[in-house]
Amino acid sequence: MNHSKTTITTNSKSDSKGLVIAKASTKKLTKNQLEFNKLTLKIEKLQKDIEKKRDKLDLALKMYGTDLHPLKEVLLIEREQNLLILWQHYKSKKLSAKDQTHLKEIVRVQLQSYFMELNVLPAENIKAIYNELENDDYDKKRATEKLEAAKKLKAALKKMKVDLSGIDTTNETELYERLRAHQQKEFETDQNSGATFKDKKKSTKQIEAEKIQQAAEELKQKNIGTIYKQLAKLFHPDLEQDESKKAEKALLMQELIAAYESKNLHALLSLELKWIHKENEHLESLTEEKLAVYLQILKDQIADLTFEKEEIGYMPQYAVLVENFGWEVKQAPIETITRHLKATTNLINNFKQNFKLFKSKDALKYIKYMIKDWKLMAREREEEELFRQLFEE
Repeated sequence: MNHSKTTITTNSKSDSKGLVIAKASTKKLTKNQLEFNKLTLKIEKLQKDIEKKRDKLDLALKMYGTDLHPLKEVLLIEREQNLLILWQHYKSKKLSAKDQTHLKEIVRVQLQSYFMELNVLPAENIKAIYNELENDDYDKKRATEKLEAAKKLKAALKKMKVDLSGIDTTNETELYERLRAHQQKEFETDQNSGATFKDKKKSTKQIEAEKIQQAAEELKQKNIGTIYKQLAKLFHPDLEQDESKKAEKALLMQELIAAYESKNLHALLSLELKWIHKENEHLESLTEEKLAVYLQILKDQIADLTFEKEEIGYMPQYAVLVENFGWEVKQAPIETITRHLKATTNLINNFKQNFKLFKSKDALKYIKYMIKDWKLMAREREEEELFRQLFEE
């Protein structure tokens, strides 16, 4: 086993505190040394990527709260005013029968868009439009839809063998809460199961891998006491003259004692690696054995950081963004909000302009223009659908 010393230096190509193992002489770096450098640089990049992604999501969240959300409230008001005045023109029956049919469909589509963007119950006059337009009762329909959704969810949960006792199974919220509790319990069970496959015949390669793993575990256990003693000398607050560092070392010492008492080598090595990153001068060399152990820790850290990077968009504080904008907001948060800001502003301006026209003395003329545009778009949609079907065939 090679016990040659390896010098740890800060990465000169970056302003970060990352580590790079530099050549102490003319000797080439070993495979483990090269891998160490590669992994530490990858960790630096992941940490920077996570920080940038968080910053962008935070800014997007601020933009949504201070700019976009208020605009959406304005848009709802404008939609509502346009719905009411278009409905008045529809009820006046001053258009031809064909135009009346098209205007009815326009009102229906705008009403659907209004409901999709509405987070509260609609005003009574809007409900009245829906009831007459669809020959239905909005409140009863919503109640029926909620019961049907709860019924389907209940059936799905039963198939998953989720315990539904003690909750209102007609309440979607309670059903979803029970589902989340069930999933969390299953996850914890899987984590603690420690299931093995002793009865399965192992290949020669598997047996060899297990031997290597066992040897590595023995080496780790042997090193626990040694690492603890080394770090205790470094972390002991009574040996620190700098008052600002004394408190920091006191916390590190608590972590060290807890890790040692639980025989948690992973935690001990992580503390050591953490200290190397912060204070390079305290550990100037690493043996090949120690490097091999560190490589696994670094790989674990990369896996955790990669997962963290991918899951940032699902953090609770960003839920409102994901709910409103889907996957795209996780990929390009600021660009997504900016695009929606522009689109919402344009819609508001269009609705305001239309409202003025529909209130003017020439309102019927402008409504006919709108119907003409509507029929043109309808034909374009039909043509697109026809081409799509032909292409699929």
